[in-house]
Amino acid sequence: MTNLLESLRDADLTTLLATLFLLMGVYLVLVVAAGASPLARNLLFKGRLFARSVAHLLLSGEKSGWPKNRPDPDAIRDVQFTAVKRVVFVRHGESTWNEVFNKGFGPSFPIRLVKGLVSEAALLVTTSSFFVDSPLNAEGYRQAKALRKFLAVHRPAPGDPSTADAAALMGTAGTSIIVSSNLRRAVATTAIAFWDRLERTGEKVYVLSSLQEMARNVDAYALAGTREAVPLHGIEHHIEGLAPGLRKGESGSVVGLNTHFNAGNKPIGRSGLSSMNDFASWTLAQDAETIIAGGHSLWFKEFFKNYLPRASTHKSKKKKMVNCGVVAFTLQHARHPTHGDLYRIDPDSITVVYGGFH
Repeated sequence: MTNLLESLRDADLTTLLATLFLLMGVYLVLVVAAGASPLARNLLFKGRLFARSVAHLLLSGEKSGWPKNRPDPDAIRDVQFTAVKRVVFVRHGESTWNEVFNKGFGPSFPIRLVKGLVSEAALLVTTSSFFVDSPLNAEGYRQAKALRKFLAVHRPAPGDPSTADAAALMGTAGTSIIVSSNLRRAVATTAIAFWDRLERTGEKVYVLSSLQEMARNVDAYALAGTREAVPLHGIEHHIEGLAPGLRKGESGSVVGLNTHFNAGNKPIGRSGLSSMNDFASWTLAQDAETIIAGGHSLWFKEFFKNYLPRASTHKSKKKKMVNCGVVAFTLQHARHPTHGDLYRIDPDSITVVYGGFH
C-alpha cells in the first residue's frame, strides 16, 4: 500500500489527469449506452464490481479494531440463559479461488493463475466472474454432491450424539431453517447438499449477509446486491435426479431463495465482530429450534474463537472446517449485569456430523 501511494505521488500530474478523464469518459459512455445495450450494462456492472472489490481488498480491515478486553463467554455460564439455539455450520465446497491460490505457490501456480485469468477474461462481457465472489469449481461440486449423498443415508447409531442433528438436517424432526451467506459458493453448496429436503418441503434458503466471509480478498466480495438473489445459473447440471419442468426463479435456477435478510455487500468499514454478533442475535430470535448455516472457513473459525470460553482448547479455535464439513453446537445467550448481552458456545455440545477440521 505504501509503495502504491509513493508511485502515485511521483507520477506525472498531467498523465494522471489525462488517465482520469479518459476513464470518466468511458464510464459516461457506458452509462448512456446502458439504457439500450445489454452489453454496455454488463460492462458497466463489471467495471463497478472490479473497482469496488479492489477497493475492499486495499482498504478493508474487518479483523481490526476489536476490543481487546472482551468479556469471557464463561461470564454467563452460571447466569439464567434467555435463549438457547442449536446451530449447524456447513462449510462450502472448494472454489475457483481456492483452486488457484490455496494449492501452494510451486511450479504449477503460474499455470493455475494463467488459466484463472483466461477464464476471467472470457467472462468480461457478462455479469459473472471467476475471481470475484468465486463459485464452486469441479471439485467443489463433487464435494457438495458427496455431502448430499451422506445426508440421504446417514442414520446415526443409537446413542450417537449427532442423532438429533442428523434428523434436523434432513428436516424430519423438530423445527429448523436453512440459511446461507450471500456468496455463490456457500449458497450453491447449501442448495446441492440439502436438495432432497428442499425439494420435499418446498422451503427456501434464507440469504444472510452477516455470514459473508471475513476476508479482504475479492473472492469474498458478493455479486448480489441488497435483497437480490444470489446468481446460481447452471446449478441444475449438478443436481442429480432433478424433477423436470421446475420453474427457475430470480437466482436463475430452480433453487428458491429468501432474500429479505440480504443487506447486500459488506461495506469497507464492516467489523467482523459486529457481523458475528448480528448473526448470533438473528439466530436466537428465530422460532426454529435449529439453524443450519452455510458459510465460510475463516468466518466460522472466528465465531468459535470469539464465543467459546477462553479456557476451551477445542480445535475449532485454531483449525478450519474442511470443505463441506458439518459441525453442530449449542449457542447460548444471557444478559450479564455488567457486560450486557453475551453469547456462549457450550464447548461440550460441539458435534462433528461430517468432515470435521483440518
